Amino acid sequence: MPELEPSVLPVTVAASHLRACAAELSTAEATSLGELTAVIGDVVAAQRHLSGALAALAGRVHDGRDSTLAAVPSPELAALAEILQAAASALGYSADALTESAPLARSLAEFAGTDTRL
Repeated sequence: MPELEPSVLPVTVAASHLRACAAELSTAEATSLGELTAVIGDVVAAQRHLSGALAALAGRVHDGRDSTLAAVPSPELAALAEILQAAASALGYSADALTESAPLARSLAEFAGTDTRL
């Protein structure tokens, strides 16, 4: 699948769209084994992007301590930056785990047939 052009949507709109897409995935009816392998790849890519986004937000919060966020108490800023960074790391770890499952999903699809419904 070709890469999409960078978005010019406000972050709140992009995040709302992400939530709607995730909700759709969580309530999807049946899927085929062939689709599952594609979904795993797309979810891994999305998690890596989300991990990068949260890490960037953590960096912005951290960098704002001495400028735009100087009026906010330092312990709260530090806590928020740490939480964002931890969430970024967790998404990265989850993407790593899903990446490890991709060969197994492909093998199952080859064995049972890509049209096998789950």
